[in-house]
Amino acid sequence: MPHLATRRARHIGAVVKPDPEPIPPPGNASDYGTLGDELPGSARYGRGDRSNAPAPSERTVESDPVFREVRAKNNPAATSVPAAGSPKNMDESFFHTSFQDIGKKLKACNDTLGELQQLGVSHDVQLPELVLVGDQSAGKSSLMSGLANLDLPRSEGACTRCPLHIRVSRNAEWSCRVWLRKEYVYEPPPRPIHESDVTAHDPFFPWKKRPSTLVLEFKTMHDKSEIEEVLRWAQIAILNDDKHHGLFVPGRGSIASNVPIDKAAEEPQAKFSPNIVALEIKGPDLPDLSFYDMPGIFQNPADANDEYLVNVVRNLSSAYIQHPSAIIICAMPMNSDAENSATFGLTRKLKAKDRTIGVLTKADLLPDGGNHAQWLEIMKGQAHSTGLGYFITSRPQGKDLEELKKWEERMFEDESVDKWPEAFHEFVHRCGVERLKAFLSERLGEEFAKSLPNIKHKVKLNLDKVNRQLANLPELPHNVELEIQTCLNSFADSARIKIDEFAARINSLPANFRDCLLEIKPKFVLKDRSDIPVIALSDDESDAASVATTSAATPSKRRQPTAQATPSKRSRTDYSAAGPSNTVKPEDAGNSINGNSFGPQQPLPPAHRQGLAEPFGEFWEVGRGFRTLRQVREEIRAKMKAGMPSIIPPDVYNDLAMEAIRPWKGPTSVYLREVIRQLSAELDSALNESFENLKKRYIYPEAKRHLKSCLDKHWDTTQKALEELYSGEAERVMTYNTEAFDQCLKSERAVLARFRHYMRMVAAGYKQKPLAPWEAMTEEMQMQEVKRRESEQARLNPDEFEREVEVVAYVRGYYKLAALRYSDAVTQRIVCRMIPAIRRELRNYLDDKLGVRGPDAMRVYEKLMDEDAATASKRAMLKLEQAKFIQALQSIEDLESGKLSDTASIVESNGFQAEPVLRRRESDVTMENEIRYDEA
Repeated sequence: MPHLATRRARHIGAVVKPDPEPIPPPGNASDYGTLGDELPGSARYGRGDRSNAPAPSERTVESDPVFREVRAKNNPAATSVPAAGSPKNMDESFFHTSFQDIGKKLKACNDTLGELQQLGVSHDVQLPELVLVGDQSAGKSSLMSGLANLDLPRSEGACTRCPLHIRVSRNAEWSCRVWLRKEYVYEPPPRPIHESDVTAHDPFFPWKKRPSTLVLEFKTMHDKSEIEEVLRWAQIAILNDDKHHGLFVPGRGSIASNVPIDKAAEEPQAKFSPNIVALEIKGPDLPDLSFYDMPGIFQNPADANDEYLVNVVRNLSSAYIQHPSAIIICAMPMNSDAENSATFGLTRKLKAKDRTIGVLTKADLLPDGGNHAQWLEIMKGQAHSTGLGYFITSRPQGKDLEELKKWEERMFEDESVDKWPEAFHEFVHRCGVERLKAFLSERLGEEFAKSLPNIKHKVKLNLDKVNRQLANLPELPHNVELEIQTCLNSFADSARIKIDEFAARINSLPANFRDCLLEIKPKFVLKDRSDIPVIALSDDESDAASVATTSAATPSKRRQPTAQATPSKRSRTDYSAAGPSNTVKPEDAGNSINGNSFGPQQPLPPAHRQGLAEPFGEFWEVGRGFRTLRQVREEIRAKMKAGMPSIIPPDVYNDLAMEAIRPWKGPTSVYLREVIRQLSAELDSALNESFENLKKRYIYPEAKRHLKSCLDKHWDTTQKALEELYSGEAERVMTYNTEAFDQCLKSERAVLARFRHYMRMVAAGYKQKPLAPWEAMTEEMQMQEVKRRESEQARLNPDEFEREVEVVAYVRGYYKLAALRYSDAVTQRIVCRMIPAIRRELRNYLDDKLGVRGPDAMRVYEKLMDEDAATASKRAMLKLEQAKFIQALQSIEDLESGKLSDTASIVESNGFQAEPVLRRRESDVTMENEIRYDEA
C-alpha cells in the first residue's frame, strides 16, 4: 500500500535528501529498497547506512514535507516527484539546475558517463563506475548477463581472461558494438614467468603501460546470435597483443576464418590481459548502465606455471576496487560459506566497504534445511556489512533471459518456489536482478550528476594541458619555402660572422703548434763515460802513498766524496732550469757517475711537460734520447767514405735531420683536427640559433648532416695538401735562406757548447753552479759566462767529441729553421685557404645538398618540413588526446544544456518506448568518423 515518508529539503537550489528508514517489517515492506531506498521512478535513492549528514555546501533548514508514492508491485514504472526549490542563478551547479529529477534524466546521465568511459577519459579523470567483482564460480557471469539483459557467453574460459566494459542503454533497435581498449603492451621475458616478477611496481607483469590508450574498433552487430562468437574472438585478439586485431574479426579476419575458435583459444600469446574488451549494447527495454566485469579471483590455477596469474588477477581487481569513485558489486554465492569469499575480504582490506553492494547469487542452490542464519544476518546488516547493502539473485543455468525473469518473479515475489525459505520473504524489495538493475542505474546516475562539475573542470584542465603541449609542436607553416629560406639566409649570415671572428682570434692554436714542433726537436746526450779522467793506481805502497798525498790538490781528489751529489743529478737540475727553448738532454736517466762506474738512477721529471700546450700534450716525449755523442760518432764512421777520414759525409746531416722531422705528421693532424672541431662548434651554434623554430623538422638534422659533410670535405682536401707539405720537408735537407740558417746554427752551437762544457766540468769533478736560462741572462751576464768558460777550458783536456757536437748543432739548427718554415706553411694553408673556402662555399653547398634548387624544389621543401619520428608520434598522440577531451567536454556541455533531456523521455502509452525526438548525432557516441582510433 502507498505510504508517506517525510523528507528534508533545503532552501532554493537544494537537493532533496531522504531520511534513514528502518528495515520494513515483514508484510509491510515497501516494494523496493531498504534503508531509505525509493522506487525506480523516484528522484533519488537513499544512502543506506552511509552518513546522512549534509555536505558542507548543503543547508539543513526544514521545509514543507515532500510526498512520495509507492505503487503496487505489479506496476514497476513509478512516477518521480520533483524536488522543491529552483536554482538561484545560472552559474550554480548543474546538479542543482538540470538534475533535480535524476530519474527523468537517468538515460542522459548514464549515456554521457558511458561515453566518457569509452573515450578513455577515466584514464585521466576519475569517473563514477560500477565494478563487478567476485571469486571464480561466484555466479558472476550469470549476474553480468542479467545486468546487460543479454545472453553473454558462458563457454569455458570465455570472457574471463580480461576485463569487460559493458555499456547498456535504451534504443529503438538492438545493436552491439565491440571495441578493444589497449592500455598495456605485452613484453614477456625470454624465460618462464615467476611469481616474484609480479610486484607492486609491476602489478600486471609482463604487461607494460602504454604512453596513451589505444582504442580499436572490432565489430558492430545487429544480430544477438553473433555476440558469443564475436566476444570470444575479441578476447582472443586481446590476448594476442603481437598480432593485428583485424585478423580475429569474425567474417573478415584470416585467423578467424581459417582457425577453429577453440583451437585459437587454446594457443594465445598471453593467458591473461589487463586490456579491456568494451561493448556498447543498445536496445529496447535495456537499463541505462555502464559497468566493468572483472575476471574472477582464484587461488589454485590448473597449471603450476600459471601461479603468477593468481597475483596478477588479484592486482587487477584491486586496481579497480581502489578507484575512489567506483561502486563495487561484490558477488558471493549462497551455496558456499560467506567467510570463503576472497573478493569480499579484498574490498574490506582496500577500505572500499562503504562503496560496496553485496549480491548474494545462486539463491536457488541454498542448501535445504541448512543454517541460514549467516545469510539472514548479512541481509539485516549484522554481518559482513556493506555501505550499500545486499541484493539476492537467482539465475539457474539452462534458462533464457525471459525464463530467468519469470523464475525470479515466482521465487521472490509470488513465493511459489518451495525451495526459497520463508525467512527471506521480508527482503523481497532487495531480491531479483530487475530491482538490482534499477538500483544500480539510478545510483550511478546520481553519483555522476553529483561529480559532474568536478569532472568537467578536470576535463578542461586536461584539455588545456594538451593544447599547451601541442602549441609547442607547431603545425606545418603555410609558406614552407619562405620559412626554410629565411632560416638558411639567417644561418649563412651568422656563419660568415662566426667564421670571421674565429679566424681573427685563432692566434693561440698556430702558436701552440709552432711551439710543439720546437719542443719535440731532437735531444742529444752531451756527456760520455770517457769524460771522467782515469786515475792510475800503483801496486807499490809508496807509489800509492805518493798518489794519495798529491791527489789532495788534484781534480780527482774532489771527485771522491760520496756524499756529494752526482754530476748526473746536478746536470739534470741545471737542464731543467735552463728552460725549454735551449734544452739539450745532458745524459740518459739510467746513467750516473760514481767513481769510474755508471749506475741506475731514478729520472727527474722533464721540464718541457709543463710547456707543451693542448691539444699537443701527447707528444711531450717525442725527441727524447735521440742520440748520444758516441752514437753520432758511430754513425759518422759508418757513412764515411774510404780514404776520406776528415770529411763528414752529407748523408749524416741529412739522415739525422730527416729522422728528427719524421714525427711532425702527428702534431699536424692534431692541429687540423682541432681547427675543424672549433670551427664546427661555432657553425653548430649558428645553425642552432638560426633553426631554433625548426629543430623538430626534418630539415634540421639534414642541415646538420650536410654541414658536417661540408667540413669533412674541406678537412680531407686540406689534409692532402698538408701531407704534400710534410712530404717536401721530409724528403731531404733543403734551404736557400742562408742567413736564417746561419742564425739558427750559431744559436744551437752556443747552447751546445755551454752544456757540453758544463757536463765535462762536472765529470772532471769541478763544482759548478746551476746553469741559468740563457735567454733570461743579460748581455753582460752572457759575456761574463763566456769568459769564465774560456778560463775554465784550460783545466780540461781537448774535447774528443768536438766534431760530433758540431754535427748535432747543424742538425738542430736546420730542424729549427725547417720547423718555423713548416709551421707557417701549415697555418697559412689552413687559415688563408681552408677557412675562406668554407666561408665562400657553405651556403651554396647546403642548398645543393638539400635539393632546394632543383626542379622538384616544392616537394623537397615539404619533405624538409616533415617532423622527426618521435615528434610526429607525440603530436599524433596529443591530437588523439585533444580530440578525446574535446568530445568529452562537448558531451558534458550537451548534457548541461538540456539537449539530451528528451532522450530520457519514455512514451508509456501501450507500454511502447518511443525513439527520442531529439537524438544525439551518431558521431557523438562513436569514435570512428571524427577520431581515428582504429589505427593498428
